[in-house]
Amino acid sequence: MPTGDDERGVRGPVVLAVPGTLCAPAVFRPLAGRLAGQVEFDAVSWMTEPGPWDLGTVADRLAAHITRRHGAPVVVVGHSTGGAIALRLVAAHAGLVAGLLLVDTGAHMRGHGDVDAILTALATDWGPRLHAGVLDRSFATPPDPAFRDELLDYAAAVPVQAALDALRSQRDLDLTPELARIDCPVTVLHGRRDPTRTPDQARELADAIPGARLHLLDTGHTPVYEAPDEVATELLALLTRLRGAGPGGGSLESPM
Repeated sequence: MPTGDDERGVRGPVVLAVPGTLCAPAVFRPLAGRLAGQVEFDAVSWMTEPGPWDLGTVADRLAAHITRRHGAPVVVVGHSTGGAIALRLVAAHAGLVAGLLLVDTGAHMRGHGDVDAILTALATDWGPRLHAGVLDRSFATPPDPAFRDELLDYAAAVPVQAALDALRSQRDLDLTPELARIDCPVTVLHGRRDPTRTPDQARELADAIPGARLHLLDTGHTPVYEAPDEVATELLALLTRLRGAGPGGGSLESPM
């Protein structure tokens, strides 16, 4: 599993960061910078791996990556489609997930616009203009031009089939029945100005997960980039909860 920005200079809790569709792992760079010296940050590039790219297969590849590279449970930060992958990961490989930070995501795609129309657009209009439209919609506060170019360069390297596989499987997958079985600490973060999912949908997600905490931020779809200080604070609070969790409440010690 190729990784993107990687902070391996410290052996602290491992944070595995999973970006959304067409989103470079570099989107986590500001967050990783805020956490330098406190965690080991591992941002992955799942869309540039060989396929298939359905969410179940991607989650299984991440499980193998965690086992091979880290050898112990990790805290997973999942943004957008990366959050759905994180939910699939904890459903299938609960012993590898110590805690979850779910960012502007959901267990299903109901109320997420016309997904079939989006799939058609991906298949027929794939290219720089579509990439730019997806990117620009993801930020209420636009990234600086150089970083925007970096994100667009990443999107250009993603196979169209990766986006189609991911979105089709996300459309067809409803992880709602799995939410009540999640027994690790969970925080749900959501940008109030996200045009793709509403705060009420984020609240629905948090309410379905035992003990989950919800925090709304004054951002668009990508608070990990738009508000890294606030996201870092919430992630450190999640780690504090994790350290205080009892049996069944998540652990950073290897179960293997």
